[in-house]
Amino acid sequence: MTRQGNVGAQREAQLERSHYTDDSNFTPEHLYSMSFQIRQLHAMRARRVLEIGIGNGFVSTFLRQAGVEVVTADINPALKPDVCAPLQELPQHLKGERFDAVSCCEVLEHMPFEQFGPNLDIIRGLADQAFISLPGHFPWVGVMGRMGIHNRFVDVSLGMRIPCRRRLTDGHYWEIASEWRTRRSALVAHMRERFAQVDSGVFPMHRYHYWFRCSDKERA
Repeated sequence: MTRQGNVGAQREAQLERSHYTDDSNFTPEHLYSMSFQIRQLHAMRARRVLEIGIGNGFVSTFLRQAGVEVVTADINPALKPDVCAPLQELPQHLKGERFDAVSCCEVLEHMPFEQFGPNLDIIRGLADQAFISLPGHFPWVGVMGRMGIHNRFVDVSLGMRIPCRRRLTDGHYWEIASEWRTRRSALVAHMRERFAQVDSGVFPMHRYHYWFRCSDKERA
């Protein structure tokens, strides 16, 4: 791991548990994101899940209540994961274990983008399916104008979502479209080098989060 990556890892490992249970975790958007993650893993028919990045434990707790075997992994000991280790060290800790799906939500952006491909290799080596979410931001830009229709002019207002540089969230090395190589199409291309099928989209109630569903299994 690079020195830059080590700095990010140390920061994540030292976050207080309250960071994951403060008021920001009770917003409708955040709660919806976690329920959306659960629904996607359920749709994968995953009975054994590796969750990389335990967060506040909402997802793993619900899945376990639903009868799914969940192994949690995180770099932060305060979160009490089943495996406390960086993502890059998980294969040696799990010793050849396989899972129906890996869940890795809001994690990969906390590491330098140079580690994105190798991290995908690790995820692919642990399961045939993965649900990944990443942050991104495409602000709406409004355009006002006049349009002629049947010899009459009417005012029109158009909106478009375009990539735009902005200040990264604290602790993020990159986000979707924060630079050219991290645009969504480029990320999907990386994923398709490892998985036969990749679907992606925006969380319907949380436009800041983008999801990627990767699989080498046949569609149900």
